[in-house]
Amino acid sequence: MKYRVCDITDIPQGEKRAYTIKNVPLVVVHSQQGEFYALYDHCPHQRVPLSDGVLCGVTSAAQAGDAFTYTREAEILRCPWHGFSFDVTTGFCLSAPEFRVRTYPLSIEQSQLFLDL
Repeated sequence: MKYRVCDITDIPQGEKRAYTIKNVPLVVVHSQQGEFYALYDHCPHQRVPLSDGVLCGVTSAAQAGDAFTYTREAEILRCPWHGFSFDVTTGFCLSAPEFRVRTYPLSIEQSQLFLDL
């Protein structure tokens, strides 16, 4: 079943917003690449709202000795309490594979964002 979340202009690129749809707390992310992602809004570690965390990217180097580059801007959501970082595209934790946040499918119809539950 589809539920309206918001107008797509309500979440600027590179930002996130918290919503509750049918008693499910969500954080909806609009990546710098223009994609929308919905995740369950509680960290699996101690259930703090992820929507209170930082939306960021990662630094990485292609190989040892190379300069670090900042990539995946607005695709990593960091928990505000203990810094667990979650990939918004998959829900997987980057540093602790035992932690994962549930993701939900979204669709866009006539400039409206819908959640599929």
